[in-house]
This record gives sequence, structure tokens and C-alpha cells, in this order.
Amino acid sequence: MSISTFLIATIFFPSHWIYVPLDHWDANSRKIGIEYILTEPFDPSKQTILTHEDPFDDFLGLGEVLNSELADFNIIRIKGRYFSSEFDRFLGENLQAPWVDKYRWLNRYQIIKDMEWIRKDVLGDNPVILLGFGSSAGLAHYYLHEYPNQVEKVVSLNPLLLDMPKNLSFWDLLEGFDYLTETYSSDQIVRFSTQSFAPYFFMDKPIRDSLIETNIKEFVKSFGENSFYELSPSLVVRSFEHLMDTGPYDLGPFGHLLELISIEIRDETFGQIFENYRGTNYDRGKDYSSKMILIGGAYNLLLDPKSFDVIGEFYPNSNVFLLKDGYDFSVIRKMGLLNELLFGFCSNEISDQIKIYEKLQRVGLLFQNKDYNSIRIGKK
Repeated sequence: MSISTFLIATIFFPSHWIYVPLDHWDANSRKIGIEYILTEPFDPSKQTILTHEDPFDDFLGLGEVLNSELADFNIIRIKGRYFSSEFDRFLGENLQAPWVDKYRWLNRYQIIKDMEWIRKDVLGDNPVILLGFGSSAGLAHYYLHEYPNQVEKVVSLNPLLLDMPKNLSFWDLLEGFDYLTETYSSDQIVRFSTQSFAPYFFMDKPIRDSLIETNIKEFVKSFGENSFYELSPSLVVRSFEHLMDTGPYDLGPFGHLLELISIEIRDETFGQIFENYRGTNYDRGKDYSSKMILIGGAYNLLLDPKSFDVIGEFYPNSNVFLLKDGYDFSVIRKMGLLNELLFGFCSNEISDQIKIYEKLQRVGLLFQNKDYNSIRIGKK
């Protein structure tokens, strides 16, 4: 976290703690303290946005994408058990706990139960606006399917829902560049992919290959040859959940990275059934009649843009917006438009939504449906 972000969070978003069950399945479970940050002063007349930090977003260096100050909203930013010092102490006191137990305590069912405890503690019976990006957007969808009546609106940016491309056998966008694995690690390729915003799939193969080789070489030079990261239990479990979503589907370097991060839990639990695992139940989307807004980067190398259109079909009141940007929305952020985009789509005022839509169109960032016809996919 940058110094400026830390100061803003400290001044405008004081920390609060709440005690929740370590295991929501166990009525007699011990309690642990988890942290959330709440705008002050809290204004009950305003709409409330709820977000949840995610260790996989942090791992990719994108944990601060949604750290925007939206003055016309109350904001609840949940750090939760993923980043709880009290939970870390508990794990330190139980070093011999098997991964089956760690998974039980950290799986996404526990997370969305924590989200509901905090929502109810702050808002009572009032619903929230769910805001998520990447891996945290996956948590938002999972919460929505469990508590559709507690959600006023969802704004989901590049949701990392890997069961969707698996179930529909979408082509792996990184497959066309699998030759890069001969030179670069899976970690380097994935990190490069998260910040890439070039329209590679609108280029002839010779131009595409030459450009991507130049760009990844420059990226690795600035990023560093070696990747170092701490494999916290939270990161291991979250990566394992994404890997389980993919099933046998080959996600190339991305899937290989998920396998590497989650190797501890996979080695220890080989052959065991994870009874607590629940995939995202898209069929419950029909139970949610309020607004679902999906915003995807059409040029990102991690998620097939067709995924967003398909996800939107599961919700009766959805809009899908594709932008000429990558996975991390670096173009939008560099242009200083992210706050305006979030405000416009979280707002219930049609005029605010029209304003940001027209601005995106004016600066040439909207990806129109007709642009699909220009995509050159596969290894050709």
C-alpha cells in the first residue's frame, strides 16, 4: 500500500473489528476477529458499497485497483480472515493442522458468511452494492448466489470465474503464445498478461508474435528475472479454489501457476473429497432481479471476453460492457477514469451511467459487438 493510500484509508476509512465463527458450519466454533474499514461518518441515507480484499489479487499486485474514494457512497472494505492477524496467530498455534482443516477455515463459503455477518452488523436489513474486481469479483458472485435478497446491485470487473471457460470449452487465450514457456516462467507470463492491453488478437500472426516477444522481454526486464512471493495459507487456498474451478481444463501458463501455488494442499489432500467445496451456482442468478453490471477488458490475456456475455445471460437484469483494455484496466486507470467509471455504474441515476458511457465512447474505449468479427484466435 502506498503512503498516500495508507493516509487516505487511515483518515477517511477507520478500521473496525468483528468476531465471527472460525467455522460457520460449527455452531460451537470459537470466534476470531476480522477487520473491515468503514467510511466515516457513516450516512444511512446513502447507498453502501461492499468490497472484500482477495489474496490472489494481492499476489498479482492488483489488490488496490478498487481503493477508490467515492464520496456519495458509504464504503465497507473487508480485509477479513484472509488478512487477519488474529487468524494468523491461531494458525501459528496450530502448526500441525492439516490442509483439509485450513481449507475448511479459509474456503470461500466461510468468506461469504463473514461478508453477511458484517453487512448485517452495519446495515441490518438494508442491502448493499457489491463491487469486485478479478478474484474478489468471484467472491462477490458467490455471495450474491447465496444472498440475492441482500444485494441491491452488482458491479463486477473482469470476474475471475474460471468454471465458465471450462464449462464452455472456450479457447485459452494464452495458448497462442505457449512457446513463451520455453523462455519465461509461468509466473512471469501471467504477470505480463495481467498488465497487457495490446490488441494482439486483431493482428496477423507474424506481427503479433514479434510484438509480444518485444513486450514481454521489456516487462521481465523491468519486473525482474526472479519472482518471490510468500505462500500464505490464504493464497494457497484461493489458488486451489480457482484450480478446482478449472477441473481438467488446460489453462496453459495460468493453470500451471495455480498448480504451483497450491501444490502443498494438493499433495497433502490427494485422493480426498473436499465436502466443503461449492462451485459458483449460476442457476441461482435467475433469483436475482436487481441490476448486474459486468465490465470486462476485451484485450486481456487471462479471460476470454465471450465469458462476460455468457455470465450476463444468467441474470435477468444484466448489462455487459467490454472495454478496449486489459485485465488490470491499466488504460482506464492511466487516463484517470476508474473513479468516474465506478461512480457511474454504482449510481442508480441513469444520467450518471449515460455520462460515463458517452465518455468511454468519446475516448474510444468501448469495445463494440461488431469488433468480435476481427478477432484472430488460435495459433494461426
